[in-house]
Amino acid sequence: MDLNQVVDTAFNLDYLGTEEFPATELNDILILGGGTAGYLSALALKKARPQLKIRIVESSKIPVIGVGESTTTEIVPFLHNFLGFDPVEFFNEVKPTLKLGIKFDWGNKNTPAFNFNFFAGHLWENLYYKKHTGSFNWPSDLMYKEKIPVINLGSGSSHSFLNSIPFSYHLDNKSLIQYLNQKVKEQGIEIIDAQVESAVLSPEGLVESLKTDSGETIEAKFFVDCSGFKSFLLGNSLNESFIDFSDSLKCDHAITFNVSNDKNISPYTEAITMNAGWCWRIPMREEDHLGYVYSSEYITEEEALSEIRTKFGEIKSYKKIPFRSGRYEKAFSKNVFAVGNSYAFIEPLESTAIQTLIQSIMLLNRLFPKNLEDSSSIESLNKEISENWDSFKAFLAIHYKYNNKLDTKFWQDAREKVQLDRAEKIVKLYHNKAPLSYSHFGNSSGFSALEDLVFNSYSYDSLLMGQELFPDNKPTPRFSEEELDFRISNYTNLSEISFSQYDAFKDPDSFIQNVWAPLFEEQDSWINETLV
Repeated sequence: MDLNQVVDTAFNLDYLGTEEFPATELNDILILGGGTAGYLSALALKKARPQLKIRIVESSKIPVIGVGESTTTEIVPFLHNFLGFDPVEFFNEVKPTLKLGIKFDWGNKNTPAFNFNFFAGHLWENLYYKKHTGSFNWPSDLMYKEKIPVINLGSGSSHSFLNSIPFSYHLDNKSLIQYLNQKVKEQGIEIIDAQVESAVLSPEGLVESLKTDSGETIEAKFFVDCSGFKSFLLGNSLNESFIDFSDSLKCDHAITFNVSNDKNISPYTEAITMNAGWCWRIPMREEDHLGYVYSSEYITEEEALSEIRTKFGEIKSYKKIPFRSGRYEKAFSKNVFAVGNSYAFIEPLESTAIQTLIQSIMLLNRLFPKNLEDSSSIESLNKEISENWDSFKAFLAIHYKYNNKLDTKFWQDAREKVQLDRAEKIVKLYHNKAPLSYSHFGNSSGFSALEDLVFNSYSYDSLLMGQELFPDNKPTPRFSEEELDFRISNYTNLSEISFSQYDAFKDPDSFIQNVWAPLFEEQDSWINETLV
């Protein structure tokens, strides 16, 4: 007996790091709708199960909305690790900009904007000593200074910290969709250009086929609804019950427009408090994409446009997008699975649109039912997805409940009437046990009941402290004010020698060769450690 071989075998746990996606008999899949949701769904399903027959039906008559997309960190490993997109090709063709977090013009009157980013920091110490979270970590200081974590060492050399500091992308929706369309075609996934007019249901209520405006019938075993706000299959054809979120989220329209950024490419999405809602600002390489998210109960389209022009100057053109916040009771109903806006939508205060796409697609991959009788998989899918969306609602409600920046009727009502739902207990816990992300709950990452949610204990700390909501318990800071000042001065020193995005991208070949390409080759990078 070879004892070394026996020991190696007994303690070899490599198999725990592999992911196998369950087999399914639902091997003929038709995706209704292209765009970001449809293309990413097709690519992810094909990646997990190359043997599946996957088709997309979409109409070239339906225009792309074409607004900027602000994302969260999940997108980077999803695109480049799971789907295998070449990062250099993506950088050149889609032309993303880098996002370190969200800068909120939010909170108390006459106080500076606060930052919400993807990196740990000393939120409470800043709030305790400085009465504002400010530069609670280096990425926050970089956000204030309009820089990225790439240091200019002079003589054309640099040092990047992007392998350690999580970031996400700002994306132009049209460029992204064009790129994804090409990737879909490269995978041999058929795209059917047709306008779907109706769904044919079986006596049992299953979707059997789709009928197009040309009279064609397209059959499949399983359907993925990526039809957007129309929710053509889940909502309209199957009449799934809709759960309204307007008790917490009152906004129901967005006016989108673009303005020049004079090549000042901010490393953050901006959320700006407005009279009847808020405005996003997403920086691209040549211009900023903005959208005023407002409630038509408090302001008209003309009044919203007037406010936009007063704040941002004259705009060349705009689009108005109506929406409703809420979700359907089930994402998986009969033989239909809804992804993206066809299942749920909440306003983009925390840039969750593509994040929720990725989560839903990967959950479907991991829990794909063997067949339609596999109720345990279907129920698990529905439960996990609905829990995610309900947690989004609760987290966004906090943005409205504690924002004291303006005293318009909209914001007065928001502070008085917004329902926190499950977040109410979290706020109470915050007052008694803040910071929630401290390790005094017996683990190193904060309050364990929150850690499995998309917005965890650190997210709640960031938002509540950012809005200067002092906890009742007034915990003892972890270090002195002198130590805090020392840390902040170090952040400032590093930020002063860091590149702005414009300066970093001025010589794209150099940036790609020295920063971008090596980043994705580093095995110890957060990108390669993150499991999607």
